[in-house]
Amino acid sequence: MDVRPHVDGLRAGLLRVARCGACGTAAFPPPRVCPRCGARDTVEWFTASGRGTVWSAVVFHKTYLAEHPAPYPVAVVELAEGPRLVTTLAGLLADDLRDIRIGQAVTAEIDANREPPRVVFRPDPEGEAP
Repeated sequence: MDVRPHVDGLRAGLLRVARCGACGTAAFPPPRVCPRCGARDTVEWFTASGRGTVWSAVVFHKTYLAEHPAPYPVAVVELAEGPRLVTTLAGLLADDLRDIRIGQAVTAEIDANREPPRVVFRPDPEGEAP
């Protein structure tokens, strides 16, 4: 599974995800076989809106990377276009998790100045869930 278009998009400040060229079902990471229509190897890449909702959230209590000292919140964000991404929530401490709600609107922030680049999501207190 080649995610270079996603990483190259992040370097350019864009959140790119895959979709099926036959039926348009969005997915990330890109599957070899579309889960909806069964088409094979028809992946197209497009730029997502960066809007999403919190689908699930937890607090990690173990430090896996020095840049993320424990405890810190991790979420599964469902993009407006459909795919779900595992991500960190920007600007939050573990104690702030009580303020995160399933279905809460979030917005992507891309950090293209690191290698590899990454996308994180920030709760959007004024945003409406897509």
